[in-house]
Amino acid sequence: MSSEITVKLNGESRVVPHGTVVRDVLGGIPSRDLVAASVDGKVVDLTRKLEHDCAVEPVLAESPEGLDVIRHSTAHLMAMAVQSLYPGTQVTIGPVIEDGFFYDFAPATPFTLEDLPKIEAKMRELAKADHKIQRTEVAREDAIRQFSSMGENYKVEIIQGIGDDHVSVYSQGDWKDLCRGPHVPSTRYLKAFKLTSVAGAYWRGDEHNAMLSRIYGTAFASKEALDEHLKMVELARTRDHRKLGREMGLYIFDPVSPGSPFYLPKGTIILNELTDYIRRLYRRYGFDEVVTPQLFKNELWNTSGHWENFRENMFISPDPESDTATSVDTGPEGWHRGYALKPMNCPGHTFVYRAEKRSYRDLPLRIAEFSRLHRAERSGVLHGLMRVRSMSQDDAHIFCREDQIEDEVAMNLKMVRDVYGTLGFERLDFKLATMPDQHLGTEEQWRDTEAKLGNAMSRNEIKFEINPKEGAFYGPKIEIYVSDALKRRWQVATIQLDYNLPERFGLSYTSSAGTEERPVMIHRAILGSVERFIGVLIEHTGGVLPLWLAPEQARVLSLSEKVESYAKEVTDLLKREGFRAHVDIRNEKLGFKVREAELAKVPYMIVVGERESADRTVSLRLLRGEKSNAMPLAALVDLLKKEPLPA
Repeated sequence: MSSEITVKLNGESRVVPHGTVVRDVLGGIPSRDLVAASVDGKVVDLTRKLEHDCAVEPVLAESPEGLDVIRHSTAHLMAMAVQSLYPGTQVTIGPVIEDGFFYDFAPATPFTLEDLPKIEAKMRELAKADHKIQRTEVAREDAIRQFSSMGENYKVEIIQGIGDDHVSVYSQGDWKDLCRGPHVPSTRYLKAFKLTSVAGAYWRGDEHNAMLSRIYGTAFASKEALDEHLKMVELARTRDHRKLGREMGLYIFDPVSPGSPFYLPKGTIILNELTDYIRRLYRRYGFDEVVTPQLFKNELWNTSGHWENFRENMFISPDPESDTATSVDTGPEGWHRGYALKPMNCPGHTFVYRAEKRSYRDLPLRIAEFSRLHRAERSGVLHGLMRVRSMSQDDAHIFCREDQIEDEVAMNLKMVRDVYGTLGFERLDFKLATMPDQHLGTEEQWRDTEAKLGNAMSRNEIKFEINPKEGAFYGPKIEIYVSDALKRRWQVATIQLDYNLPERFGLSYTSSAGTEERPVMIHRAILGSVERFIGVLIEHTGGVLPLWLAPEQARVLSLSEKVESYAKEVTDLLKREGFRAHVDIRNEKLGFKVREAELAKVPYMIVVGERESADRTVSLRLLRGEKSNAMPLAALVDLLKKEPLPA
């Protein structure tokens, strides 16, 4: 073995002794900014020794990789604090998650929110103590004995499931944990953190296992970044669509139908207005709307591949005419009998295609549907409108020839841009989700279809990232993400290319040469789950929707009983002009009425008193708190008409 190796850093190569510590190669970078290093693309500890020729890059605290290292190390700091304060508590796993981390514990008594300040204070004490964080390689059997002697039964189970001969153990002070790393060099690097919540969690996510106590937290490279994040978290709390939905009277949830929203009249207006907007686009872009059944025989789902790949997410029922009408078989062969509610529209749309003999001249055939879908989501993941069991989609399928694929994808990408621009989302990000481990079709087919979707985006000058192994089981997809006002990213629209369903359902068209050819199927949703999109939109806008979407566009507020008839007259005029208007003639003070209208997010509050009644005018107050002078009724109508419906 050579006593020297070549290290490439910042485009320059240098020769260093074999076994040089990474930190020594990165001299000149302030230690407070440097938390780890990347060696040939893999993030490692600064104390790692270099054993071969490699490329080294610094990992700085404020980089995404650096934040992951800080958060992972802070999870360990929290576990150290917990075991110091609550001896006998076992630790299990503590991964980094988006915007933070969590750690699952097995304490004598479940943790509560009241425990968090005490744990956080101990973490600060341990961080200031500047405990060095060290990594050691331990033989697997020695690690089992070591953690067993510590009473860490969960760690022993984890180690027993590892196939390697050696495992890595990290220690800080006299505390240690099984971990792959990497970590910051010492606890003093951890200065900006906050514990945020507690929850219950099953060991390994299995409801048949023991219930553990989970503590969530977050950490940043600086106090300023932490404070900004916490401010956004608080803003998100005030904008929570579940809270605003109650205040605005949009929808309710009830245990009688878990995960299924009950749309109230105002919420139904939002749902219908969004649907009508998409329908107007359909007319412009040449889509025809259809309605297909809710319930299909399970043999359909076997043909489509859903029985093999998706049945755990489906509501399955027995055949009422069968001798075994009370039983449901969800096994691999259960598709021979019974029914299931549709979780998606695509298999049903193949029957619409097959309803007529198709020629190459008929293609592309673009069909769309808003029918309700049902998915058997676990109760633990249900979350307001964001994760539901009953939903609708602005779902469409395009059946086309091979030579039409890129044009059709480009057209749908334009629709996506139109919709999200209209709805006030300024930034769209794109990803290409590729072949998952569980899939239909050959790898060659997948690589070919992935290339077609990539070419369609490149042709439209769309930059995109690869999202490996995240395609649907039947084909790759373009994923479109929006960033909301709270800087959160949401995956919304999808465009998917599918050769498998047309093959499985035997779809064909007659080519110009008179031969029978197989069409290609493009799956497309712009809003995606309309329920989820409404939740995202409400949180993005804080409930202050554009006028065309606002459930109540104007509310007339009377100042006294003397002007009740005039208030009703103004309201009736607005209704005749096509606006959604209501009147508030209750015997309450104006401030109270205004406050209630603000909670309901009514864009226009129209105040009428004796002077306005006498002059045939109104005084206008906007939701944002702006006021105007008295104006004639005709001027009020003209003002409202300046905000037209989107085309």
